[in-house]
Amino acid sequence: MLERIGNFFIVIIFILALTVATAPLQAANEKGDINDGSCTGWGWPLPYEQVSKKSLEWLESKGWSPLTIGYFADIPGYSACYSIIKEKQLLEKRGLSVRFVSFLSGPPIVEAFLGGQTQVTHYGDFPFWLTVDKGALVKAYALTGVNMEVAMLVHPDSSIKKPEDLKQEGRLTVVGATLGSYAEFYLTAMAEQKNLVRDKDFRVAGLTTRDAQLLPKGVDAVCIWDPHITFSEEKGLGKKIDTGYAYFFNTGFDFVRREIHENAPDVVQALADAAVEALLYAGYDIDGTVDFFRKDPRVSAYSKELIRDQIAKYVTFYPPTFRYIHKNFWATEDSRIIKALNAQGRVKKPWSIEEMEEVMAPEYMANTFQRLGWEIPKEPVFLPLEWNGKVSEPPYPGYIVSESRPRNKE
Repeated sequence: MLERIGNFFIVIIFILALTVATAPLQAANEKGDINDGSCTGWGWPLPYEQVSKKSLEWLESKGWSPLTIGYFADIPGYSACYSIIKEKQLLEKRGLSVRFVSFLSGPPIVEAFLGGQTQVTHYGDFPFWLTVDKGALVKAYALTGVNMEVAMLVHPDSSIKKPEDLKQEGRLTVVGATLGSYAEFYLTAMAEQKNLVRDKDFRVAGLTTRDAQLLPKGVDAVCIWDPHITFSEEKGLGKKIDTGYAYFFNTGFDFVRREIHENAPDVVQALADAAVEALLYAGYDIDGTVDFFRKDPRVSAYSKELIRDQIAKYVTFYPPTFRYIHKNFWATEDSRIIKALNAQGRVKKPWSIEEMEEVMAPEYMANTFQRLGWEIPKEPVFLPLEWNGKVSEPPYPGYIVSESRPRNKE
């Protein structure tokens, strides 16, 4: 990706900024896992702030105690922090009673939230906005992750070398993707840039991510995200011919039912604090984080090395401040998703930027950063200082992603 950044010094500046941002973590790391009473070994200040009795009683009155949290079982880049929160009991230490439920694909995790089985969850922006449009009153308090790679893969012996090759004389090529996911949105955005027309030049076949990573017979290409990309490449099942970085900024949201935000904001604050503390822990003990994540037997198909690499690429790569929601930036970018969904008849109306911003609550991350003595970044942390692109108008000039600098894979 360095060739897309085009500026070695931007990367150096970024690395220096990352070093400064994680200085408290390094100091804590030198002390070991035993704290001196003022902070944990990974740098979280003590004592833990406790959720109020009033809020706990309100959760009890709603039947939401324990608070049920849904997360993806097999996407380390999005979910490693949830495994830390679970194993280190970071919410219990703040006075909350919680229960975790893991999912392997998008539809079940969405259905669980819409059906009321979970009160806290996370997923990518494409299904997030579908959830909002279905009338689920939500508040997003953090970004789950940013710039997870989404790519198009083809069979290793395929004659398709670039997306434009999907357009072929005499037949309609088939692209597999998980419908309602940001992989589908990548396909939509890429096709628009490449002048490819869905259902004329290619058609889309709905696949689960587990099936898509195997590149089954009957499809010419698939659009999937990591770790499925890495798994498919490592097993020799597929080869990458395009990525989504130039076409859209990828993110996901951590969110709660709006009632919690309105009636028990200190519960949401505890969730925000735990989310950032988990990032500190991941940087402090990445191998321990891998072990936590691998406790779910359903990720046994993925090697320990693959999971470690995913955490290094997507969890600890950016400064922890990447979790802050810049409302206008993300509402403007995601307005493209709303437009695409509305054109397909999948959302009721074209949401305005202001309506989209209202769903976001960046104040929780701001409070967390204030407690830690961190500044709120003026722009998303992955934008170079002199980035000259315009949000919502791709193709985008290069920006800082996990391929921008070498990673230690030891």
